[in-house]
Amino acid sequence: MLAARNRRESHVCEVDRGQVGARTPYPVFKAAYKELCTRIWIELELLMQSAQQVDIGRPRDLVMVTAILRLELIVLVDSCRSPGWRSMLAAEQCESLCSMLTDVLAALYVDSEHLRKGIAEAQDRILDELQPAPEAWRSPPDPASHVPLGRSSHSAADELVSLIEARAASRAAR
Repeated sequence: MLAARNRRESHVCEVDRGQVGARTPYPVFKAAYKELCTRIWIELELLMQSAQQVDIGRPRDLVMVTAILRLELIVLVDSCRSPGWRSMLAAEQCESLCSMLTDVLAALYVDSEHLRKGIAEAQDRILDELQPAPEAWRSPPDPASHVPLGRSSHSAADELVSLIEARAASRAAR
């Protein structure tokens, strides 16, 4: 999940010492948070597919795949609590990120026979995060980040969010 994996290359960059400790602007945090949520959703989908393979008699190492995802989430939670991240994020940003990660991790700490239900709960939590925020929670628009109507600066992420919402609606209808 954290690796570049076929989609993007990882790049090493120089850190501007003047920027260390600077707060992340809300629009930047919001975009990064949405991207992280979609990546976690993809990992949960892959885990669900592995669980379904076990159900139809094609066992895969479900325990190992689950343990790897849990470990990745633990690393993210630990990072979120670090002084470095706390200096880069506003308190609300850090708390919402840590809360979401902890809830997803908790949903996955179940016996293997209850894993599918745990995955569904984790996906529901991610879906909650991807829903548009009520007007009162939204920050004022940043003129520098304005994108004309009909054009999204994150079209792949927006498309994935639409697919996630459709899947959640079909699951709720069942």
